[in-house]
This record gives sequence, structure tokens and C-alpha cells, in this order.
Amino acid sequence: MKELLVELTMVENEITRLESQINQLKAGAKHEKEVHSSMKSKEWERKNHRDSPNPSINNRRSNEKVGFETKALHFISKAIKGDYKLSDFSIKDKSMNSKGFFSQKESTFHEEKVSKRSGMLKMPSPLRESRHLTPWPRDRNLEIPMDIPPKILSTPLHSQEESINRLPPNKLSENIMKCLIFIYVRLLRTSRAMELEKSGPIARSTNFSLSFRAETSSNSKSGLIFQKDSRQQDPYGIFDSEDSIPRDIGPYKNLVRFTSSSMDLKCIQNSSSIHLFQKLKVLMEALQKVDLRFMSHQQKLAFWVNMYNACIMHGFLQYGVPSVSSREKLLRLINKANLNIAGNAINAQTIERFILRKPAGSLVKEIIGKGDEDTKQMILHELYGLETPDPNIAFALCCGTRSSPAVKIYKADGVTAELERSKLEYLQAAIVVTSTKRIALPELLLRNMHDFAQDLGSLMEWVCLQLPTSGSLRKSIVDCFRGVHGGKASSAVVEKIPYDFEFQYLLPMSN
Repeated sequence: MKELLVELTMVENEITRLESQINQLKAGAKHEKEVHSSMKSKEWERKNHRDSPNPSINNRRSNEKVGFETKALHFISKAIKGDYKLSDFSIKDKSMNSKGFFSQKESTFHEEKVSKRSGMLKMPSPLRESRHLTPWPRDRNLEIPMDIPPKILSTPLHSQEESINRLPPNKLSENIMKCLIFIYVRLLRTSRAMELEKSGPIARSTNFSLSFRAETSSNSKSGLIFQKDSRQQDPYGIFDSEDSIPRDIGPYKNLVRFTSSSMDLKCIQNSSSIHLFQKLKVLMEALQKVDLRFMSHQQKLAFWVNMYNACIMHGFLQYGVPSVSSREKLLRLINKANLNIAGNAINAQTIERFILRKPAGSLVKEIIGKGDEDTKQMILHELYGLETPDPNIAFALCCGTRSSPAVKIYKADGVTAELERSKLEYLQAAIVVTSTKRIALPELLLRNMHDFAQDLGSLMEWVCLQLPTSGSLRKSIVDCFRGVHGGKASSAVVEKIPYDFEFQYLLPMSN
């Protein structure tokens, strides 16, 4: 009920804000009309030899202001289709007159007031103007730091664009990731609100009393019981096994799961994130002109990790989520989704293989003598590649699958320490230890095993060394090897958790 009251308060505040905005628009249009009418009268006196003035000229300027403001409605439809051209948001379009604009606003207010009196929250229709709701209190930290408030109806776009164009590469990459995360969180909230709207007032009241992040990912009885008792999420399903030892999985328990059900056209149409799509468009245009010269190792590392994650997140927004999850479909999307970075079209696979990692010697020999695309990848490696790759990027690169690490925003200052933290948090949340002394490691870790160890036995030793000495996970792993094959790991004890290609993002609620 508390969050329902918060939402009602938000609607009430929004109604008041929009009423005030309409009054200002009406007053502005009226004042401008009077000014132009007065100027026209003086002009008629000076040029009394003319028979009559042109009626269209008399109203042209007064309609320009309204035309600019009402153009936001046209932009919303453009954003839904993915066509976020800034030229679409110009003064030239005067397709909607002021009367239609104000009548539409008044109709919207009437519906909102009826909803408010009845205690029901009605989602905005795709056919009427989207409202930019004030974020819920727990989401306020997700707001993107902007020099100019993101209000489409009152902020000149060129000023916002000039401010973004002055951002250094790392700050630009951070803002792109913040914008993408905020879009996904908005879509998630919208999809849940639509589900509650369908379920009726009783279910809505019950669900609003639950935590926003209370979405179970476990199907077994023991997993459900554990989650109810511990009030934590289990994003990788490590407690699905009945004999799995309960423990604290660390920060991953506080993340929000974004699944394919939230990546829906209806959610985009009903969301209040249109200004974020506009902001994203401006950021992507600035990315095309960014100067990547004279960057330190730390700056390169943070920038390209952010760009890898942004590339795939933007790709899902652009092309949608595959109907069937598989390795082939994911690779197809990764290869198709690219960003224009400093004038080069670069996809996520190129970023990982040729920039964040060193291409293997055999791969270099294989590429030499091939086509222009392969030559271009080697040139990108020479220009932007890291001299000393960091193996911990395996726990930072997110492909948008259920087995991927959580999404984070990486800053150049302290990026190495942050990658270490990402590694620890992933290990705490993804390793299974059972009371029958069985250990299961995620396939993501086993794929990158040779970056950390020579074989399975040394890998288990490495895992233990990464975990806190006093942590329950480390103690459980050590207990599993006491008296088993002289303390050495074997295939009978250590198992693999297969990679799950189902679409999923683990998102932070604050940054």
C-alpha cells in the first residue's frame, strides 16, 4: 500500500505540473499573439496603401511556439519506431494546431482525475501523450547526470547536444551505459505496472506491497523456501538443488532481473522513457566523433568494457530479443549489433577479441592475407588494443544471457579494483556447493580457466584464494575436499553448470 500511495502522489504531482505548463503555454501563445497583432496594426498604418494583410502571416509566428511544443507527440511515435532523428524535432512541423493540442491535454487531465478519485492508476495509452513521471524514490540515483534537465517540451536539443559533445571518452561511455540501464529499468517497471493493471485492484494492492526486486528465479521447493526465508534473489539458480547449502550470495541478491517479457513494444509505447531514447540518440552521435587518442591503459580498459556492454544492450533494443534462445542466435545478434565509435563500425566480438584481449598468434597468421574486414580488425587492435589484457574482464562482459555477469558501469579511476570486485561477486553468486560434497562451477568460469589456472585442481585452489577466508562459500568448498582423493579435485566431485542462453539482464537499482 505504501508504494501505491507513492504512485498516487506522483500522479497528483504530475497533474499539477502539466496544468501549470498548459496555463503557461496558453498565456505565452496569447501574449505573443497580442504582440504580433499590435506590430501588425502599426505596419498597416504605415502601409495603408495595401488592401488587406495576408491572414496566414497574422497567425504564423503565434503557431510556431505551439508547433515546437506539440512536436513532442510526433517525436514519441518516432522513438517507438526507433527513428530518433533530431531533425524530426524541429519547428518546421506544424501539423497539429494549438486547439487540438490543448483539447488533448484537457482530455488527459480528465482521465487522470477520474483515476485519482477512484483509486485506480491508468496506464497512458500509446495514442496519447506520454507523461514523464518523477522516478520512484529508490530509482532516483539512476538518473543520468545532465547539464540540462531532460524535459522535451522545454529544453533546446542543440544545447544538450553541445554539452554532450564536450564529454571526454570515458565520461561519454559512462553516460551511455547509465542511459541504457535507465531505459531497461523503465521498461521493466512499465511491464510490471501493465501486469498489475490487468490483474485488478486487489492483486495490484498486494503486489505493490512486495519489493520491486522480489522476482523468484527458482522452481524447486527448497529454492523457494530459501528465498522466502532469506529475502534474496537467486539469479543463477544455485539453490534449485534440494541439497544445496544455503548462504549469502552477496550483492547479486539485490539486483533486478530484466527478462524477455519486459522487452515488448507495448512496454515501450507505454513507458515514460521517450526522453531517454532521445538522450541516447544524442550520445550515440557524440560517440561517432569521440577522440580516442592519448588514453591511458586504465582509461582504455574502462571505456571498452562499457562499449562492449553498451553495444549488446543497444542491439537488443534495436533488433529485439530472439524468440528462441540459442548460441547461434546470440552470435548472430552480437555480430549484427555494432556501434559507430570514432567513425568505425565496431561490434562486441571485435571489441573482445581484438581490443580487450590479445588475438592469438595463430589467429593473426590466419587473418593475414584475408579480406578488408579482417585487416580492419587488426588495425583496430593496433590503434586501440590493450597491451596487457586483464583476465577479469570475463566477469564484466555481459552478453544479455542468464549466465552472463551483472551489468555495471566502469570508471577509469579504480577500474582494476572494480573488476576484482566483479569477479568476487560473480563467484559468490554462481558456484553451487551441496551437502553431499558436490561442487558445480559455471561454464563461463571453465571457458576462461586457462586465464587463471592450468587444470581443474589448480582452478579450485585459485577459486578458494579469491574468496574471503571467513566466508561460508570458501569453508564449504574446503570441507568438500577433505578426505576426497587426498584433497585433489576430480571430475567425480566438480561438475559443470551448462551455459544458459536465455535472455536476461541483471541490473543495479542505483549507481
